[in-house]
Amino acid sequence: MCLFNVLLELKEELGLTIHPVHVNHKFRPGAAERDQQYVEDLCKAKGLKCHSFVMDCNRLATEEGMTSEEAGRKARYDAFYSEACQAEKEFTTEERAEGTQVKIAVAQNADDQAETILFRLLRGTGTDGLAGIAYSRQEREFTVIRPLLDVSRDKIEAYCEKNRLKPVTDHTNQETLYTRNKIRLELLPYMEREFNENIKDTLNRLGKIAREDKDYIWQQVEVAYKELKTQAKFRSEAGKTVVLDREGLNALHKAVRHRVILKALGQIGLTQDVTEERLRAADKVIEMSREPKIVEFPHGYHMEVTHKQVKFR
Repeated sequence: MCLFNVLLELKEELGLTIHPVHVNHKFRPGAAERDQQYVEDLCKAKGLKCHSFVMDCNRLATEEGMTSEEAGRKARYDAFYSEACQAEKEFTTEERAEGTQVKIAVAQNADDQAETILFRLLRGTGTDGLAGIAYSRQEREFTVIRPLLDVSRDKIEAYCEKNRLKPVTDHTNQETLYTRNKIRLELLPYMEREFNENIKDTLNRLGKIAREDKDYIWQQVEVAYKELKTQAKFRSEAGKTVVLDREGLNALHKAVRHRVILKALGQIGLTQDVTEERLRAADKVIEMSREPKIVEFPHGYHMEVTHKQVKFR
């Protein structure tokens, strides 16, 4: 509600065309339909058409073998992507010539950022994970932006009250069924009360420092990756194989080497579930004099090390 109103206020100044999207996840029979109608009526009152998507996320979770939270996220981003594609099709020739873009604006805030960093810390994460939620990132062909990421929930609620907005509360946000809810409702208040009343600010400050470090290291990774591909003197097959120079990869600092390995795997489709244990196994094989040797990664991916090359397939 806050983000929607802010975008409406900036609409003329920034030359925005707003496409509101609402997703009914069917998690809360009755209440979900009430919320959908509320949003549709609000958009109509503002002269905008709300594009509503109704998706049975419990069924999706069962069919796809994922949690209900993961199914909800998939449903949302499928809906956002569908509407973004439609919006792009409606560009005029002039808009295309001017480089007009579709961006997906979502409303995570500073409290969400603190919760995310603490959640990742508790589950086990590297320094990249401590960077938290990004201000913007690519999702398929579109950019997702988070304009409220530095704004606290208290300030958002004050803004809503000042502007006479009436957000609808999802009652499941007050239930401690999910880990994220437990962190928000129980752990963070306990930490504020017993250890650091500014714990959210502290976590967000940690996130900003980690984000700066992450940006710098990944700049070095991009440089190293290009050099190692060139030195390998092998034309990598797009989407199937990446070949890197073994000697150069072995010479890298492990902080850079591990990310080069992650980038190589990402280039051929493996973007998650790579553990620290697998990266350490890769280190040992790359550093060994014996060859050839293969290290298995999740989902059928592997790394083969020969005398001069490291091949990811």
